[in-house]
Amino acid sequence: MKKMYFVMALLIVASMILTACGAPAAEPAEMPESPAMTEAPAMTEAPVAATEAPMVKKVLVVAAGLQQGESFDIINVSQTMEPHFMVYETLVIIDYNYEFAPGLASWKISEDGNTWTFNLQKGVKFHDGSDFNAKVVEWWVEKMKTGSNDYVFTPLTELKVIDDYTVEMTFNGPYPNLLFNLASSFASIPSMELYEKCGDKYGTTPECTAGTGPFILKEWVQNDQLTLDKNPEYNWAPEWTKHQGPANVDQVIYRIIPEDATRAIEFESGNVDFLIDPPTPQQLEIYSADSNYFVVQAPDPSVQFIGMNVDFPLLKDVRTRKAIGYAIDRDLINEALYKGIGNVRTTYLAKELGVDEAASKTAPSYDPEKAIALLNEVGWEMGDDGVMTAKTVEGVEPGTKFQLTYMTYQQDEYRRMVEATQKMLSDIGIKANNIQLVDNATYGEALRNHDQIQLILRYYQWDNGDILEWFHHSKYLPYPNYIGVNDPEFDKMLDDANYETALWADRQDKYVDIQQYIIDTWYPWAPIRQRAKVFVGHTWVTDFQPIPLKGLYTTFWTLVNVQK
Repeated sequence: MKKMYFVMALLIVASMILTACGAPAAEPAEMPESPAMTEAPAMTEAPVAATEAPMVKKVLVVAAGLQQGESFDIINVSQTMEPHFMVYETLVIIDYNYEFAPGLASWKISEDGNTWTFNLQKGVKFHDGSDFNAKVVEWWVEKMKTGSNDYVFTPLTELKVIDDYTVEMTFNGPYPNLLFNLASSFASIPSMELYEKCGDKYGTTPECTAGTGPFILKEWVQNDQLTLDKNPEYNWAPEWTKHQGPANVDQVIYRIIPEDATRAIEFESGNVDFLIDPPTPQQLEIYSADSNYFVVQAPDPSVQFIGMNVDFPLLKDVRTRKAIGYAIDRDLINEALYKGIGNVRTTYLAKELGVDEAASKTAPSYDPEKAIALLNEVGWEMGDDGVMTAKTVEGVEPGTKFQLTYMTYQQDEYRRMVEATQKMLSDIGIKANNIQLVDNATYGEALRNHDQIQLILRYYQWDNGDILEWFHHSKYLPYPNYIGVNDPEFDKMLDDANYETALWADRQDKYVDIQQYIIDTWYPWAPIRQRAKVFVGHTWVTDFQPIPLKGLYTTFWTLVNVQK
């Protein structure tokens, strides 16, 4: 793990390597030279004191291709987005060196590693005016234990409120993952008073949303726009930021613009200050050569993959699922659609986590002949129409054509990737012609109905091996284990690593075996690519510094500035 920290620190200190997403191409084009990277505008000093002269309202407009979060009920969300980081804060935070640092609390650990004492920041208030204190933390922990993200406190055996600003948590053994979990967006803390007052409506409207973060949610038009105003009372940014007082900008407008071309037009016209999602490689070349823009990359832990319902009759045999893995030409996708930007992946976890040693030797990589051989072995036979037909496939009626429904995001980038992989599957006799492009809410609803999914194209974004527990442990059936893996032996391996291993380094070693087991035994995903996070902005945006692997974290929104 120390090696991971070193790499992350090195990456963030150096000028961040340029990467980007998405350009339509049927075949690999001749690769242009990588666009030159421009430096982000330098950090500026926060004003020491407000002047008496009228201040121009600083409005920061950003654009994303997809609304990831379906609610601001942070205790029960399954996905988060940048506005969650603006509204909410966590007990622990990660700094520019990818090290754990105090957020809303500092901590100390007992000698046996079982008891953690948290000293809370004083003077912190929620947006509704209520106080942040030990009583709130106690309430929040109990809520978390019954919410969608209960994994954070699964090992907790006792919580004691020592005084108004001190909480002691005792676990059933060492918990090396605690600080990581408490620093995640899923461990954000909402207002206890407003949460109880709004009930089931909490997180659905601005009036029923309140955190302690630097911005207050003011307006939310689903899948269109979120408006967030500066929290004028905010004065508790982490000490290491050296920032005092409220955020540097007065308002953030977070626009959802799914189409690449429309985002580019709005950005180039000055209606958008910077892009959350990267432009196409062709556009990126133009922006990199223009001194009016800056281009910055931060390390990103997200992995794009094809998910396969392990209970669907046509996909039930693991050899069939591996055949799909062998059918995917990852290098072609990365070159043709992304101009060689990002990393191709045959394994499930981000490269920087360093647990690929065993799994990478056995994981399927591009080999269409082997894919066809595996399908034949299962009992599929190529028809005259170029589509595999069941002959002796267990659980499948003879004569059944290998046809699948293929679902992905309603976004240009994923439309291009689903079309590319559809062609590759066709080359081995799998017809995935029923393509469904859906918004995130519809996608999430489908995943909660296991029988509705067959083949899916998705990505996850998580910088920890326990993403495999989240998606594949049987205790999370039927959701978020929507693929359907159910394996007691695998569950034991995950439980041992996550709840019975004292040291983080030892836990990482166990994830080497865990990843190899899930790939060799189940292969529920056919991984494709690890994304690269690229930000492009106008040079009037200053103090632009993402957190490595975390991206646009809470502290980013506090410090970013606009100098129009």
